[in-house]
Amino acid sequence: MLSINGPAPRLCDGTTRREALKIGGLGMTGLTLPSLVELSTAHAKPSADKGPSHSSSFGKAKNCIILFLSGGASHHDTFDPKPNEPAEVRGEFDQIQTSVPGLVIGEHLPRTAKWMDRVALIRSMTHESSGHAGGGYYMFTGYKYPRGEGSANFMGRDEAPHMGSVLSKISPGPGPMVPFCMVPRRLDAGSGRRAGQWGGALGGKYDPLQTGGNPNDDHFKLKHLPLIANRPAAVIQRRKKLVDQFNSQLDFLNDNPLARTIQQNQQKALDVITSDAVRRAVDLSTADKQLRSRYGRNLFGQSVLLGKRLLEAGTRLVQVSWLRTQGQMGYAWDSHWNNFQALREDLIPPFDMAFTALMSDLEREGRLEDTLVVVAGEFGRTPKVTLKTAGREHWSNVFSVVLAGAGIRGGQVYGASDKIGGFPGDRPVSPGDLTATIYHCLGIEPRTEVHDQNGRPFFISSGNPIADIIG
Repeated sequence: MLSINGPAPRLCDGTTRREALKIGGLGMTGLTLPSLVELSTAHAKPSADKGPSHSSSFGKAKNCIILFLSGGASHHDTFDPKPNEPAEVRGEFDQIQTSVPGLVIGEHLPRTAKWMDRVALIRSMTHESSGHAGGGYYMFTGYKYPRGEGSANFMGRDEAPHMGSVLSKISPGPGPMVPFCMVPRRLDAGSGRRAGQWGGALGGKYDPLQTGGNPNDDHFKLKHLPLIANRPAAVIQRRKKLVDQFNSQLDFLNDNPLARTIQQNQQKALDVITSDAVRRAVDLSTADKQLRSRYGRNLFGQSVLLGKRLLEAGTRLVQVSWLRTQGQMGYAWDSHWNNFQALREDLIPPFDMAFTALMSDLEREGRLEDTLVVVAGEFGRTPKVTLKTAGREHWSNVFSVVLAGAGIRGGQVYGASDKIGGFPGDRPVSPGDLTATIYHCLGIEPRTEVHDQNGRPFFISSGNPIADIIG
């Protein structure tokens, strides 16, 4: 996986030889762009069990963007308010009507309220993993983390792969672009690399491309493809010849499997870094200023814009993660302290702006019909406010998720939490069911069988598609 510079987000937990070898990982330096793009030749064995018959929603999504509200957004204060409960449950916020008659959401989501007739709101997501790493793993993979929460802060190659990695293996899509990208980077804990955000047992060639950097910078460019914005293709082709000359002199190429793999995928890597679509996608400095402003001139808003542009360039699944480094309070959505101030000032308004800008642009461009939009976090927050800290704690027993776009029936609420928003009151949904629904919309049978690096088979999902929200 490409290395990423900059601090890791935390939650409570003359052409020189060197230059030639640096070109998009085309040389033998260990950079892994070639391994990231060795995806178009991979195949999976379908399961004999095809599951339910296909509906019109099956395969309607050409791509998917996941807006991951890391830390765990308070469902009480966003998508599942409890206006008739005591203040310690209800919280400080009022509610507003939406475009769906009778449906109310939190008052600080005025833009989102106008789009609720085009989204499906799940109010009964539930699982048992109350830690950030374990909860994230379950949401990313559809499988419970098999070991203790502490271990989930460290990636392992015996783990279930992220949905994007599965998609990369089974159906990477046409064109040169890497099928699975994370913007701006994965979620880590200190020095650990949280499980579930990579290829896992499928192997490193299915790890995501991380864009890195801060997309909100005026002159942001994808630093791991430094030649995209300032070098013509002819220059890159000339330098490619230098790499070829160098590789031809390496005696171990014929005997080293890793070297052969890199060599075999150099052309694919070259296709990526010379693609006009990729060049335009990753160079936000070329984007209209008004467009950038509509998404919000902040880390999350510009990450969403970049994610959309990556989809346009051919990426099939983009995960945009909310990093702790955004905002004045730096909580991400992990609001143990000053929950209402953090939501009101740092969290909800930027989300409200970026999400609706994305939805508006996709609809205007005619691309919402084939783009699946998912808004989720690893869990919700406690029904009762912790009075001492004015915060809400981790709560995985019930929380909310939003889906929109390709294959999703809008204007509906699926499931419900109980009176105080503590547990599912109707039609509980597991992360396995959510991932199965996403796979279904992307045209992949959730009971598809793939094999890990050791040839061992496993199903890509532990759940079933949510039939009532898909066409």
